[in-house]
Amino acid sequence: MASMVDSSPAIVGVVSNRQTVDGVGYETVRVRYLEALCSTASVLPLVIPGGLEEQSLQACFSVLNGVLLTGAESNVSPSFYGGPEACPETLDLDRDRTSIAAIKIALSSGVPLFGICRGLQELNVALGGTLSCEPSEGEGRITHVEDLTLPRDLQYARSHAILAEGRGYIARCIRRSQQNPVLVNTLHRQGIARLADGLEVDARCMDGVIEAVSVKGAATFAAAVQWHPEWFHAEDPLSVEIFRAFGEACRSHMIGTKLQP
Repeated sequence: MASMVDSSPAIVGVVSNRQTVDGVGYETVRVRYLEALCSTASVLPLVIPGGLEEQSLQACFSVLNGVLLTGAESNVSPSFYGGPEACPETLDLDRDRTSIAAIKIALSSGVPLFGICRGLQELNVALGGTLSCEPSEGEGRITHVEDLTLPRDLQYARSHAILAEGRGYIARCIRRSQQNPVLVNTLHRQGIARLADGLEVDARCMDGVIEAVSVKGAATFAAAVQWHPEWFHAEDPLSVEIFRAFGEACRSHMIGTKLQP
């Protein structure tokens, strides 16, 4: 008979986005992220609403074995990294506060952490880095934003190459996928300007934009990517590799927690 350690799913907290639609507030998470966690990472997602008080967020971590920071239509507020003022309609301050607090709790307590797109930007800001609002501008830069006139799957099609560097979590996943360089789907209007001291680069686009990072010295999976592996999580080899590695780290955390005296 399987033990509880073997049969219980690892639980991953997913920070949601606060949006207002027709004058009504909603907490939202795209289903594709939840599907990737359930079917490819083989973990159980638990949505964490934005704007939680720190005490409530700490309570969530008593049951969490991992944290996923998703992409979003909103940008990280420049108020968190000393950037220029931004249009309030592009921001989600409740998401910012919850994500940055969750990052710090996860890293201090050894809970696996995975950031996607906005999640990479949040990780960099939480550790003291800064962001650029126009990563597609400048000599030699390629376009890092989607063509909104295309159908959704074509918007998220793999569009440009990245190259692994270093030995961080994502760099290892890229090499295990046997694709280096590898094509990814990057859609973002913010990117890393100054890399936080606590991060190392795992991959860059051919134009120099940082596409993946890992937390220096982390004992478990603590990394982020600028692209969207969730979109083709079941069929793209690199996406499968990343979500499976994250899921395995979450299960290892769960087993270690349950085996503690």
